[in-house]
Amino acid sequence: MGAIGKTLKFLFGSCNMVDCCSGARCCHQFVFPCIRGCSYTDRKVFYNYDGTESVEPLVGVFKPSHSLMRKSNIRGMTLSEEEKKEGLNAVQQIAALVHHASKNNLRVRAVGTGSSWSKLTNVRDILIDMTDLDRIMSVKPQNPEGSVCHVEVEGGMTLHDFVREIDARYDLSLPCMGNYAGQTLAGIISTSTHGTGQDYPTMSNFVVAITMVVSGGVLVKIQLPDDDEADECFESVKQRFQSAKYGDPAMVIKSRDVFRAVAVGFGSLGVIYSVTLRCEPVYNIAEVRKPIEINWPQDGEETFRIPDELKELSSGKGKYFSFFVNPYPRKNRDNPSKMVLKGVYLSGERTNDEGTCQCETCMDLQCCSCTGCRGKSACQLIQTDCSASCLQIGGNILPSRCVPCLYDCGMLQFMRKKPYIQKWYNVLTFTNGNIHIKTAEYCIPIEHLDSALKDTIDIMQEYSQNYDINSFLPVYVRMVKSDDLFLSPANGRSPNGETVDRYCYIEVPFLPGAYGIDEFHRKLEDFLYDKYKARPHWAKNNFLSINRVRRLYPNIDQWRDVYLLFNKGGIFDNEFTRKCGFDDFHSSVEYDDGRKRVDTTAPSTYHAEGCPNCSSPDRSSVPRDIVAMQPKGLHVDMLTDFEQFSGNENMANIENATLSPEEGQMSAETGCERNNNGRQTTV
Repeated sequence: MGAIGKTLKFLFGSCNMVDCCSGARCCHQFVFPCIRGCSYTDRKVFYNYDGTESVEPLVGVFKPSHSLMRKSNIRGMTLSEEEKKEGLNAVQQIAALVHHASKNNLRVRAVGTGSSWSKLTNVRDILIDMTDLDRIMSVKPQNPEGSVCHVEVEGGMTLHDFVREIDARYDLSLPCMGNYAGQTLAGIISTSTHGTGQDYPTMSNFVVAITMVVSGGVLVKIQLPDDDEADECFESVKQRFQSAKYGDPAMVIKSRDVFRAVAVGFGSLGVIYSVTLRCEPVYNIAEVRKPIEINWPQDGEETFRIPDELKELSSGKGKYFSFFVNPYPRKNRDNPSKMVLKGVYLSGERTNDEGTCQCETCMDLQCCSCTGCRGKSACQLIQTDCSASCLQIGGNILPSRCVPCLYDCGMLQFMRKKPYIQKWYNVLTFTNGNIHIKTAEYCIPIEHLDSALKDTIDIMQEYSQNYDINSFLPVYVRMVKSDDLFLSPANGRSPNGETVDRYCYIEVPFLPGAYGIDEFHRKLEDFLYDKYKARPHWAKNNFLSINRVRRLYPNIDQWRDVYLLFNKGGIFDNEFTRKCGFDDFHSSVEYDDGRKRVDTTAPSTYHAEGCPNCSSPDRSSVPRDIVAMQPKGLHVDMLTDFEQFSGNENMANIENATLSPEEGQMSAETGCERNNNGRQTTV
């Protein structure tokens, strides 16, 4: 951030002064971000970056720093005399807190800027604010030419600050980045955030090592082994980890399987202290930003297809390609009998040419020249929730025939007559988080791009027609290379077992305060999941459940092994892990009241989401012995309270339940079929 931006931030703190005006934001959102400075108790409430989710930890918020800690501000946590005398550095502070939480059955979660809507930062007891840990720790060239360097950086540093610092101090860069730069680096890799380009995988793949604190306060460093290094198997890691304890030096783990798990771990495997990223020499990008028209089929005409010239632009080594589409077709000016979708494509390539000045002063005055980043819409005075709310209000009061023009108005800001040449991060960045758009994004094999994009646009049109609800923002499409990280949406193993080399991401954003966002995203996610087994972005709006996670990610059991090892006792569990069913992975534990947690160390049968014999909603995972059957083949409610099945009579009734012969069919997701006697058996 430039000098003027830093001054404003110092004067107004987390508030954007424009957002505080007149309460013009929809749905009474004008109270945020000012509400961050207001409290009716002495407890600190953490809000995610748009204020739609809040975290109220019962014990407190802990903020590790570079200053030596000699006393604790966490209720009930004490330090030893030696720790008080020597003081604890940043990573030791985190380890001490996690050690305390493990001993006292407390739940812990780390947070950065809170750039997520999927309950990732939700926690019951202690929230660790990592934003003060924002230093680059080391830079190590990996060859004499310096073409590859490993940069270790603390996880609380934002991407915006990191890319500028490695450029200014070391002339280094990342291979690619996303168009939003407000997240912390730990958050980026934990959720498999991506950029765009068919040669570039998600940003989690730029990581070569992760230092983190896991259950018990144990410090581990997971490294991706080099080609000439031994790859430690998981069983060996598990045996060594049993003897690790709090206060030991970092346990070094060189295991591809463990690395593939922690590289996309959502903060559920431990607290990431630092990441080591593979960097390369800084480069410039020349980006062409041009309008496009895509033919829209009518009344059973030819199928919808992305123009071949666009597909050609997106392929090729070193290409950074994406495009926006207005979801509302209009008549073609040259041929009024045809309907077209208007859009804008952004096609960039690396270049040795020099661009315009990007010093701090010029960047601060960008609102006057409006040539930087992603066009005029990247102006920081335009990117406010107040201006977004004005657009939202205007769109709601205008006649429906004017809605497509609003989409066009937004896309026009991206276009440019001449190529834009600048340093890579100035070209690829769209926003630093000034405007709090709520969005959902879906990862689909690139061969399905044509049909998936048409289906998305059809649903948007249907939603607008039926409910008069519009996003007023164009659909955004990007491409990535597949990877082998266990829970990466771009994992090369598709749910049906095929190998996928390239994926596309289809993003549908909404303006702040828009009405009916969750219901629309749920409808769209359900459709794309049913038809394409689309994988939603973990950090964006999604409605994942354990059934879907199991169907979408073939490597979930391998990820589970590492989760159970590093998250012993469920210290890092929260609302997100409960929603996704990860809580059920823990081994069976008997409590004082005689009740047990679900044991999923053995294979379990899961309730079918689209069961043909069942109209009940999607449920969490349960063991097969409590899936109850009624005589006519209808599932009863999936009860998780074992006391309701404690009677022998109840269990006998369940085991002897019969089904009608016509219901002798296979349930694909439960893995059950009916035999000739109408009994259900597991296969």
